[in-house]
Amino acid sequence: MGERLTLECKKAGGQLPKSVWETYSSFANTIGGTILLGISEHLLEAEPEKRFEFTGVANPQKMKKEFFDILNSNKVNRNILTDKDVEIIAYDGGSLLCIHVPQADYRQRPIYINGNMMNGSFKRNFEGDYHCTEDEVKAIMAFAMLL
Repeated sequence: MGERLTLECKKAGGQLPKSVWETYSSFANTIGGTILLGISEHLLEAEPEKRFEFTGVANPQKMKKEFFDILNSNKVNRNILTDKDVEIIAYDGGSLLCIHVPQADYRQRPIYINGNMMNGSFKRNFEGDYHCTEDEVKAIMAFAMLL
């Protein structure tokens, strides 16, 4: 089926992709989802069987630690994950890093990156991560205050 509202694949190789944080924010601010690190997507490939390629993660334990170190730093405003949400999956002689991002509780939203609520809040539409508009961020905050 490929990428969709609740699934994002990213080539990782030996380091975390920078865009993983936008996807973390967008999944947390919408309905949650799964990030698979170690899968390349060939966007121009028409055949579904050839669209995704397993590339693996070079050092999954190190990458998992780095992910949590950054997640618990000031890169994002809030860590909503636990250890069980990030798993190393053996596949085809290599490894994937699978990150399950739940929908953030309304009191935790918006989840944003780089210390900037207005420019660092993302939402998920179809198979992409998009900046929340200022009005959307304000609506999220107003909704949380009402409840």
